[in-house]
Amino acid sequence: MLTLVKDDLSVQQESPPPQRDYNRRRFLSWLRDEVAILRTLGMDHRRIAAQLDIEEHDVRAFCPKPSEKAPRRNLPRRAVEALLHGRHASLGGRTVAKRSRHLVEIATAYTWDELLSEPGVGSVTANQIVLWLEERDKTLKRSETE
Repeated sequence: MLTLVKDDLSVQQESPPPQRDYNRRRFLSWLRDEVAILRTLGMDHRRIAAQLDIEEHDVRAFCPKPSEKAPRRNLPRRAVEALLHGRHASLGGRTVAKRSRHLVEIATAYTWDELLSEPGVGSVTANQIVLWLEERDKTLKRSETE
């Protein structure tokens, strides 16, 4: 702690600066979001680094080079497990390796209700599967009641 001595020779204790609530994970999340926003606005890596006062290689780490193909969403592990071991998994083959190569065919064999009845699949996981299929221009099978 520092002591401040004034001209009138009285000694006064200075209080320490207030501690800020620093959360590294929150800061990195914010930084990643800011880089993504600036990148979508068309700024290059050098301008983003100058804007956010970070190194250019950090900007590259937060926004990897987009691939030439269409955006590819990976299915969450829960959805993959449900498809690999669910009621229509045998359509993909006998082994897990063959089934994993035919996940699209397995997923398109499901109706919405069948998908929700699989263990570990709720509405969030089912929606993720539907979005994953839409990226591949496929859909779930229509139920008989529709």
